[in-house]
Amino acid sequence: MRKLKISICAIVGALCGALLMYLLLPTICDYFVGPIYGEDQMSVNASIFFIGTPVMFIIGAIVGWFLGRKYIKRTEHRSC
Repeated sequence: MRKLKISICAIVGALCGALLMYLLLPTICDYFVGPIYGEDQMSVNASIFFIGTPVMFIIGAIVGWFLGRKYIKRTEHRSC
């Protein structure tokens, strides 16, 4: 049961990381690329999205796993 709870925390963290990238994408693209004048800027924006989303997905999963492990360990000691 403990491993299932930690896995669920990791999945939720991964989804939150991907959602965060999706929400911050316009700001990140505006900062690094600037206004879009042609195909090159759109390609860079797509590259930022397709590289950044999996990276944030993995980072979110790792953070969710660590936080879930910490929280579950703390609640198991209280119940004993």
